[in-house]
Amino acid sequence: MCNTAKLLAVRIGGLENVVLPDDETTFAQLQARISATTDLLSKLDEHGLHGMEDKEVLVTTVGAGLGWRVSEYAVLNFHFHMASAYCILRHLGVPIGAGDYLRNVFERLG
Repeated sequence: MCNTAKLLAVRIGGLENVVLPDDETTFAQLQARISATTDLLSKLDEHGLHGMEDKEVLVTTVGAGLGWRVSEYAVLNFHFHMASAYCILRHLGVPIGAGDYLRNVFERLG
């Protein structure tokens, strides 16, 4: 989820890419990655992204070079990874359910 947010900010927001290796093994490291991503996103000019939701982004990691609108790709990719994380946690015995997922999503939406 951090990569999606970060790379969209780089690709359409004009921010310089910051490499965040995917090597976290602890919750503290994951929290640090989230903090690094939100720090990067805080550098975006809020008006600089206005109207960009319909901009097409070429995504080569899924399919054969699909063109997606930014709003479609970002939202779908974010929720895919969030739902996958919840499923993995549930499979490993963490006592969370659909209500936790939905509450988390709605809290993020404000």
